[in-house]
Amino acid sequence: MRAIARRSLFAVSAASLVVTLVGRPAHAEPVVLDRIVAVVNDDIILDSDLDVWMVYDERVSAELAQLQSQNASEDQMLRKLAELRPSALDELVARKLMLAQAPTFQITATEAEVEAYLQNLARNAGLGGVPELKRAVEESLRYGTWAQYRTKLREDIILYKLLGMLLNVAVSDQQVLDRYRQLSKGEEARLEVRRLVFQSTDDPAERDAQLKASKAVVRRLTQGEDVEAVAAELQQPAKLEQVTRSSVSRPIGERLFAASAGDVIGPLESGQGFVVFVVEEVVSSDLLGFEEAKEPLREQIFTEVRNKAEADLREQLRGRAHVDIRL
Repeated sequence: MRAIARRSLFAVSAASLVVTLVGRPAHAEPVVLDRIVAVVNDDIILDSDLDVWMVYDERVSAELAQLQSQNASEDQMLRKLAELRPSALDELVARKLMLAQAPTFQITATEAEVEAYLQNLARNAGLGGVPELKRAVEESLRYGTWAQYRTKLREDIILYKLLGMLLNVAVSDQQVLDRYRQLSKGEEARLEVRRLVFQSTDDPAERDAQLKASKAVVRRLTQGEDVEAVAAELQQPAKLEQVTRSSVSRPIGERLFAASAGDVIGPLESGQGFVVFVVEEVVSSDLLGFEEAKEPLREQIFTEVRNKAEADLREQLRGRAHVDIRL
């Protein structure tokens, strides 16, 4: 990426950089070769810097790719580019403000890290190595010079480290389960089960006795005794009931919904004391099972939380900075 000009405002006396062509009459109109599009604290961003940044901005690339897929004309592409310049400039300003925080936390990118990043990019692109990547970048005429390209990648590494330190995003199992329940409401997989409850108080001796009794029942059921006969002996109804993951606690749900028809689950601790389930039938659902959906959901929530945290950080940094947009 073409490096953002790092010149003090005291060295710039006008909002545009103007050069009069040699040999033109003294009264000729000056020709604007570049101009300032933003002032960020005591630095400036030039129009040419923004041009180069728009090559790297992922949102710009996505918008243009969509237009290309619709066989847009050159005029339509140019209008879209002009439309995207303000948001691309905002992105560049945010990037500059975040990079300015790196020295405070002593965050840098070593040559070894940059080289490893380049090797990974070359490998992912199916190229023979960094020299071949360098040649491809220079021949594309899209990414500026090789030095500018390396500078952009170095900044990417610094930002990755910085955001990892400042955002400190984590997603709990409960957040994942809550999201699953929200998405699967009315569509959850269901089990038909029979439940045997061994109620107890907080008295340790009574709890031990009930736990022992529930374990004995589990042994009998796993050895093939009929659940209804055992329930009658315990004077419990053990009616056939349907349960969903959201209708039971998370620990019980994790055990139950990993079971198959005929399995005996328990004893499991509950607010009632201890409970034993016999799974009669797994009622199928088109919904992806929780265990299969768990990691994709965790990643989705992580991305959402991280994006929100990054947006908040950008807003805070911009609120404390002097930013003058002159686009």
